[in-house]
Amino acid sequence: MELLIINGHDYSMYIKNTGYGWSRNDLDSSESTRVKNGTLRRKKISAKRKLTYEVMGMTRAQLAQLDDDLSQETFHATYMDLHGRMTRTFYCSSFNAALTSAVRDDEHAWKSDSFTLTEV
Repeated sequence: MELLIINGHDYSMYIKNTGYGWSRNDLDSSESTRVKNGTLRRKKISAKRKLTYEVMGMTRAQLAQLDDDLSQETFHATYMDLHGRMTRTFYCSSFNAALTSAVRDDEHAWKSDSFTLTEV
């Protein structure tokens, strides 16, 4: 199942079992307002996706590639949406990782803290 592909790099197999979250965030126009009786007069502009991931079991090189992909100003990501497989443009403003085990030489296991992709 394709849970996360960025720039042709498939990170799906590294996503933790509980390491994927999805949300929809509406963007309202500045014309949206509440009238005197408290009723909302809403003018919705768009809805944007916010995806949260956590990965584990990656080598240093794999996690460095993910960091490179996430470091771009914007990037295309293919992911599993509630409405099926989608490809949209996102950005990621923060990414953290930790070394989980050192096996030998440069063979290490790494994981990320949760990171968020925000649709542009």
